[in-house]
Amino acid sequence: MDYQIKELMKQGLSRNEIFEQLRKQSGNQMRLANKIATFEPGSSSRRTVLLNRVLLALCLLQACFGIWVIYSNVVPMDEEFGWQGIVATFIFTIFYFFGLFRRSFTGYASFILLCITVAAGYVYFFNYFPIVSILGVLLAISGGVLAYSVKVRLFPHMGFMDVKKDKNGMYIFE
Repeated sequence: MDYQIKELMKQGLSRNEIFEQLRKQSGNQMRLANKIATFEPGSSSRRTVLLNRVLLALCLLQACFGIWVIYSNVVPMDEEFGWQGIVATFIFTIFYFFGLFRRSFTGYASFILLCITVAAGYVYFFNYFPIVSILGVLLAISGGVLAYSVKVRLFPHMGFMDVKKDKNGMYIFE
């Protein structure tokens, strides 16, 4: 299906025309709409590539900061739980990093949700670790905002988690 979308885009068809043409072949119209909306036919602008590189660095920085926070604050209280948290953070960081590196829609959407969750966690522990919480919230919010701005530039036909629809329920591709 990806190859067909690529070939039809090379022929100069619009996303709506491609959707109408492939709708009969696809059993799942939502999945087809997702593939068409997240297909990037050309190369990204220099600014978007630069922002994505900054986002990759921010992802690694946020993970290192999180691992340090777990190591210094959780491991002394509950060693087994702390090390499980460090391993989980390390594994999730690898997945998010590759999703952002490949510039996939799900990578950006997942990372934004992670940043929201991490920011909420740091806000929750603000009374216990105020300076660490402020730094963690700033890292999480900046990562989430940057991921959202890159996602919007790369995938303008996608909403926060899915293909945009108009008030009639039709997919918006143009």
